[in-house]
Amino acid sequence: MKLTIEKLVFEGKGLSRSNNGQVIFTKKSVPGDELEITPVNEKKSFSDGKIDKIVTASPFRIKPKCPHFEVCGGCDHQNIALKDQLRFKDDIFHEVLSRAKVETKILPIIAGSETEFGYRNTMRFFLTLNKEGKLTLAMHDATDYRRLIEIDHCDLISEKANLVLNSLVDFLNENVENTSSFSQIKIREGINTDSVMLELFTSSEFLPSKDKIIDFVGTLPDIKSFYHSTIRNDNIDQARRKLLGGSAIIFEKTGKYTFQISPESFFQTNSFAMENLYDVIKEMAEIKMGESVLDLFCGAGTIGIYLSTFAKKTTGIDIVQSAINDASANAKINKVINCEFICDSADHFLLRNKAEYDKIIVDPPRTGLTSYAVEMISKMKFRKLIYISCNPATFARDVKLFETFGLKLKKVQPVDMFPQTYHIECVGVIEKI
Repeated sequence: MKLTIEKLVFEGKGLSRSNNGQVIFTKKSVPGDELEITPVNEKKSFSDGKIDKIVTASPFRIKPKCPHFEVCGGCDHQNIALKDQLRFKDDIFHEVLSRAKVETKILPIIAGSETEFGYRNTMRFFLTLNKEGKLTLAMHDATDYRRLIEIDHCDLISEKANLVLNSLVDFLNENVENTSSFSQIKIREGINTDSVMLELFTSSEFLPSKDKIIDFVGTLPDIKSFYHSTIRNDNIDQARRKLLGGSAIIFEKTGKYTFQISPESFFQTNSFAMENLYDVIKEMAEIKMGESVLDLFCGAGTIGIYLSTFAKKTTGIDIVQSAINDASANAKINKVINCEFICDSADHFLLRNKAEYDKIIVDPPRTGLTSYAVEMISKMKFRKLIYISCNPATFARDVKLFETFGLKLKKVQPVDMFPQTYHIECVGVIEKI
């Protein structure tokens, strides 16, 4: 059927309507496109769409940089100029909050940095065998998450990272007789420190040609850390890691601060935009001399340390022990003495916490806060809550729940931390009414 894309909606899909009123969501489409579309995964009131033909291209459509773009699930908007991506994301953010009936001051979206490509400091790829039986890098198919598509380059990571990955894959193909156990490969890069962490995943604890691989990885540029990890059922959270070479951690710099990063700990993925995001948080938080700060989901402690200048004390909470280890080390590295870090879940900490804080910062995963966390935070005495989110939908949901406990979102700043993708970061200020 021939349809026109009306607008982009959350998750980067283009919305169109069939003659019978059915809503069709189509990936890789651009507002204003006239397309031949085949409905797939049909439901009662909506379906996904598969582009068969571009009848008339939208004036906003540009040629994507990556040859894999149309089939790869890594990017959503390489076919849209960055300035237009910002405008569309701004519209999407407004619509998500409007649909949730969140009334607040929404500041105009800002770009985290001017760097469009090569900004990701971490990326995980699948390893699969191609038709010739050779190992190759792979990503999820854009239209079918169950399928993998072969790629040989990713524009979201640096040229150095691409060189490291392809060199290792070529080496494995040429020097390892049986490559069937290799399942994934992950790279983390200290873009501002010229340091690289490489993690090679297999489905069994045996690493074929281990000594050869270790020797070769040592010849790759800026490798400071190399892990072999065992993973089953693609669940990276249950990976068993073994350090094979170099240091257990790498470092990255943001502004005047240096942070160590371990394989499991969360770290902002855009090194170029990280300082700008943290400056937004700092401006929103308005931490005064002598105030106490609670930093929930603190990861490697980067936000708490970045905001530590005026605070009397900052307490960081994270459920991942290695992240807490990194956070404690990062405080020492940066000579910050007013931060403490505790390994605990946010819910459990809030259950047993008796202390009071002037400012609370939350930076939860994409799933957002639990209803219990919202309730417990709402009962605490504080002057201001800063909510950082990478998912506008769960952010809006939690804001509405906070409202039932007498709190109000005063303003929110959307930030584009992830060019070429549909993801939107935001920083909101929540206060008691």
